[in-house]
Amino acid sequence: MKKSRNVRKEAVGAKKVTSRAKRTAGKKPTTKAKTKVKKSATKSSPIKERPGTSLEKTVARIQQMMDPRSTVSHDEWLVDRVGNRRQYDVVIRGRFAGRKILGIIECKDHSRKKGPAAIEAFAKKAENLNANFKVVVSKKGFTDQALKLAKHEGIGCLSLLPDDPKQVGFGIGDMWYAKLYKWRAIRLTVLFVRKNVTIGSVPPASVKWKGQPVIEWFIKELMTTGSQETREGNHTITLEFDRVRRIEVNGKKYNVRGLICTANRVCYKKKRWVTWSGDAFYDWHAGNFTIPPKGMIVSSSIDTHLEKWDDFDGDIPEKRKGAPAGFLRAVLYGFQKQDDSRRVVDLTKL
Repeated sequence: MKKSRNVRKEAVGAKKVTSRAKRTAGKKPTTKAKTKVKKSATKSSPIKERPGTSLEKTVARIQQMMDPRSTVSHDEWLVDRVGNRRQYDVVIRGRFAGRKILGIIECKDHSRKKGPAAIEAFAKKAENLNANFKVVVSKKGFTDQALKLAKHEGIGCLSLLPDDPKQVGFGIGDMWYAKLYKWRAIRLTVLFVRKNVTIGSVPPASVKWKGQPVIEWFIKELMTTGSQETREGNHTITLEFDRVRRIEVNGKKYNVRGLICTANRVCYKKKRWVTWSGDAFYDWHAGNFTIPPKGMIVSSSIDTHLEKWDDFDGDIPEKRKGAPAGFLRAVLYGFQKQDDSRRVVDLTKL
């Protein structure tokens, strides 16, 4: 009897274990690790600025540099004379001749030049605010019709210099020119003592003194004494000996009383477009740009090897009296240099 009772208790215990297993069988295990991963996956995305905000802030910053005594605000709402509350990209407040002045700037960060429609709309907007001065800043510039209308309405038309001089597309800059002077067609004439010497053509390198080509001395004179020569055409260097010298010509020695070198001075005209970037406004009406105090502009890379510039066949323009200041235009001059590694015989001792 005791044996059967023990068996029954074991059976009852087993039944209880089975019931507990059934209660937990349909539930999915949850872990804290999964909860943490889920929370970290849902992060709030940053708020994006509306298009054109970056241009507006840059315009406001440079305008403040133009006149530190003025007050410049960005993205301000004002009530105009007819009671409309409107947004203005940049607002300038200051004093002139003891009176308060108000200026507004409209910024156009678009991929095309602005036309007369944009100018007409802004002119009415500025008129309703009684603004003392009004300016439109366009990233890509203006059409000719827009510039004419803006001038009639008294609206300034500006553009910012790009942030990077390598920027593709719209760029503000000017054409630079260069004059590259070189000696060409260098010839050598031998003055023999005997007038009836016939040796045919004389290559300049075949005329030698003490085994060294005399043409090297003449080339050095052209590259040093005549390095800054800007007169185009033939130039002559004559060297007369104080006494007859035995000079080697085409492998034979002759009595020579002097040498004459003739060279043609040639000017090659070059051009290169140079763009500018930095803190400055370009004025489309005046045709120049204004740099604020403590502002800085940077040019695009300028290759100092003028031979690599583009060829130019026209006349290099000169600045006309009364013409706009324009950009930092330059005309560079390049001259050949002497190769000091070449051996040169000293003919001054002859």
